[in-house]
Amino acid sequence: MRRSLFILVMSLTATACGTQFKPETLVDTLRVLSVQADPPEIHPGETSNLSILWGDPSRPGGTTTIIWVGCDPDPQDLGRSACNDATILLKPTQITSYPPGLKLLAFGRTAVYTAPLTTFDPIEADNPIRTNGTVGQVLAVVIGAGASPTDNAEQLDALLKKIESHEVQTVLSLSRVLVSDRAVKNANPALERLVIDGVPQPRGARLQLKIGQDYKIGATVPASAKETYTLKQPDGSKELTEEVVGAWYSTSGRFDQARFNIDTTAPSTFTAPGSTKAVDDPVPEKKTGNVWLVLRDTRGGQSFYDFPFVLCDESQPSAKVTSLTEMDGQITVTGTNLNQAFDVIIGDAAMPKGAFSSATGNYLGDVPKLAKGTYPVNVRSKNCKDESTGLMFTVP
Repeated sequence: MRRSLFILVMSLTATACGTQFKPETLVDTLRVLSVQADPPEIHPGETSNLSILWGDPSRPGGTTTIIWVGCDPDPQDLGRSACNDATILLKPTQITSYPPGLKLLAFGRTAVYTAPLTTFDPIEADNPIRTNGTVGQVLAVVIGAGASPTDNAEQLDALLKKIESHEVQTVLSLSRVLVSDRAVKNANPALERLVIDGVPQPRGARLQLKIGQDYKIGATVPASAKETYTLKQPDGSKELTEEVVGAWYSTSGRFDQARFNIDTTAPSTFTAPGSTKAVDDPVPEKKTGNVWLVLRDTRGGQSFYDFPFVLCDESQPSAKVTSLTEMDGQITVTGTNLNQAFDVIIGDAAMPKGAFSSATGNYLGDVPKLAKGTYPVNVRSKNCKDESTGLMFTVP
């Protein structure tokens, strides 16, 4: 059933967007890349916070609406869940009639899923499903148009009818939350560091890329990301250890592999836009873009990360930093050519919300999350130079 639902999702997406033979990693239209449940495993009566990663370079500044619906788990595997009804994927207007077991969770980027307290009441206390878990399904309807939670049923129904007739670009994404009685629950895999050409990248920093150049790009995760767990089977319990796999996506540029195993796969090669090897991958007009990484474990946990990139202009001057002052958690950076700075690095982290202020001529940003101590300050310029400022910044 899950496979048939996936095929239907992909079929609807292809119909709405048109058949395109482009790299799987290229995001050039509305796409859902990941739905994260945090935590990915809960007990009956507990909640999980849902968030979504999507990209849509085809509509810069366009409005996107996300409608979340959830289905109660079906621990007896009777196929009675509303989310097992494939017609909902083909006819989203049925969502508004709320079949038994299906609930409207939220409008917007996030939602909350709650497992019924009575999830396991129909099955015996020693049934292995209680430990292995049952799935609560979540459907995210991502619509390339505006809608509001204050819309009445008639307005929402009109929008959903446009989805069915393919008048509105739409992607349906089916995900899951595991519900179990397991004492130690699964956690989502966490990224330790992005690594480019063997060099760990500062946390929160934009990527510096030269036009058309190849980069070896990989990721590391902490040892705790590969959890050990017990799976109950008819012939006895088995101790298993998770694997962590990653998936790359980008608005431009080309990856030589879409998927990789953290432990066994060599770093991927990312070719920046403008390479002569990919004539259909020109330099973006604004010389900016995004690389996304989705990490998944083998129990359904996942996390996602966004890495904006800048294509360097090596003819431009370097930014020079002369001082940093902090007040109420915001740092003011003074110097020259600060309009050429795209990141100020303190220790191993970029200043959050860092940006040049044309009104003041300074570079402004927040204090990064660092342990108490004194850290060196570097500045990254749009010419691809990463230089020491000779300054130190103290986190009290």
